[in-house]
Amino acid sequence: MNSGRGIRISKGRFEAFSDGVFAIAITLLVLGFQPPKLAIISEASVTSSLLAMWPQYVVYAVTFTNVGIMWFNHYALFHDARYVTYAALIANLALLMLISFLPFIMMLLGQDGLLASLVFFYSLIMLLISFCYGVLYYVVKLGPDEHGSVIGYFLSRTAWNTLGPIVYAAAMVLALVKPIASVILIALIAGFYMLPSTVRSVLSTAKSAGGSHEPM
Repeated sequence: MNSGRGIRISKGRFEAFSDGVFAIAITLLVLGFQPPKLAIISEASVTSSLLAMWPQYVVYAVTFTNVGIMWFNHYALFHDARYVTYAALIANLALLMLISFLPFIMMLLGQDGLLASLVFFYSLIMLLISFCYGVLYYVVKLGPDEHGSVIGYFLSRTAWNTLGPIVYAAAMVLALVKPIASVILIALIAGFYMLPSTVRSVLSTAKSAGGSHEPM
């Protein structure tokens, strides 16, 4: 993880790019909604078709919330940093690549509904996003003279950052049986990470991580 040691970039450029990707991705989520195709336009048909789209509303709200939480965690993680290392840059690019993929999944769900295969795919992407953030969190917490390793990554895991991957993995399995239940499970973990106690924990942990070494 440290083959790029000595390579550092300005935090300002790094955050501006990251915030831009987050903003674009979260905005494009709404384009996943597919307008109803009605043979006859009337108050009743429009109302009925809009109500029938409720699974899309649920997935949209869950995805928007998850991306919003990820943005906040990202902000907290780099709040006290002065520079960004090469390892953090690569981990961040992987994270942003997956987040940018979410509007495409929303589009598929809008077109085809909550099919088991699509919800499984959706849960898989959420799992990979959680994993990438975990790697980013790990490399950011490394001190100037510390070398990252796969073993070190797993030893650094806590209950807080392990719960997400476990839930997303469970959602993948559940998607094959009950797709809507899988989406609800992902919504529940989003609700957990939005709790004030969880937010305070993130801020406290990120501050201690950022204060342990000046340049990341």
